[in-house]
Amino acid sequence: MIPSTWIDMPAPGTLPEHRREALESYLAQGLPHTRLEDWHYTALDHLARLPLHPPAAADVTPVIDEAPGHDLIFAGERLIETRSSLPASLLHPLAEGELTAAPTLAPGTALSALNAALWKSGGYLTVPRGQRLERPVFLRFLADEPEAMLHPRSLIRLEAGAEVVVVESYTGATAANYWCNPVTEIELEAGARLTHIRLIEEGTAATHTGLTAVRQVADSRYELLDLSLGGRVCRHELYLTLTGAGAACRLDGLFLADGRRHSDHHLRIEHAVPGSMSRATYRGVAAGRGRGIFDARVLIRPGADGTDARQDSRNLLLSPHAEIDAKPQLEIYADQVQASHGATVGRLSEDAMFYLRARGIERHAARRLLLAAFAGEALGLVAQAGLGDWLMPRIEARLNEIGESIK
Repeated sequence: MIPSTWIDMPAPGTLPEHRREALESYLAQGLPHTRLEDWHYTALDHLARLPLHPPAAADVTPVIDEAPGHDLIFAGERLIETRSSLPASLLHPLAEGELTAAPTLAPGTALSALNAALWKSGGYLTVPRGQRLERPVFLRFLADEPEAMLHPRSLIRLEAGAEVVVVESYTGATAANYWCNPVTEIELEAGARLTHIRLIEEGTAATHTGLTAVRQVADSRYELLDLSLGGRVCRHELYLTLTGAGAACRLDGLFLADGRRHSDHHLRIEHAVPGSMSRATYRGVAAGRGRGIFDARVLIRPGADGTDARQDSRNLLLSPHAEIDAKPQLEIYADQVQASHGATVGRLSEDAMFYLRARGIERHAARRLLLAAFAGEALGLVAQAGLGDWLMPRIEARLNEIGESIK
């Protein structure tokens, strides 16, 4: 059911059929709770106590920094600026018909259904066959209204042999307690290559529950840099299906959970055919009373022989009150596969600290160096995408904050 505190929610009978069906699906499931296996680590009951409502039409357009690429900028639920030289046929706000023209890739979860029922804005990108976009494409979503409920929706399609870098970012006001619930669907045709940087910099009281659904066919490549740097409660669900021989994905992630932040990364990777490959490399840092979660499952279907799947989760605890839960999993129903997973949770090396201090490096500086080196193991895509000057200062600033906060 819809919480009684939520304001201005539409009745199912007032919506078009496809939105009505989506809302009814949400109503049948309700907000996820920790009794569900997939939500064991993350609670959303605080959302039912907030007077959430659709964002108001803002009269003031915020000042946005320049991004080194083509840019669609949304605030609340409206497009506020387009900074792009691409034809509108390739990059534009998502239209209703573009979403309903093909079956959705997103699984029928409660929150994806709520997004399908209520979304009002989002980005659409298509890259034609064999074309490589030289500059990155930015889809930026801003939020600054307290207790607003946002449901951005984006669709990215790369035709055969196409190539592009996409930055999907979510930024919010420091103290606003809004909820952002985005869904992004990505289709990669044969030989297409997408480098996808997903950046969460929500406000300190915000809740973010994002979902990304990806379908890959033969010889396509999907590379994700999954960054969780802000927000109070953040969860990113990734559902990725490799349906063609030679398809490959590289999933790198970094989450920083300091103060009382909660950061949950939920990966579901399905190898449906022979000869595909996946790599997941995640790094987590928790300080204060922060909590981080890495919950990943790789499913290798019957007949998907020759699959190569590996998961690596390494995590640092910088406080006795911090917590990180790492749960890599494999389900294998095929023969002749290479599959492995590993997870560690530990603390900064005292030997490394002693080595740096013995060479005259001050304690805070030594800690920052060790944190930067640890995080850097998952940040190779930053330089590969040519976005070091834009992205690294944001990451370094957060790492420095965490390092300075440790006694």
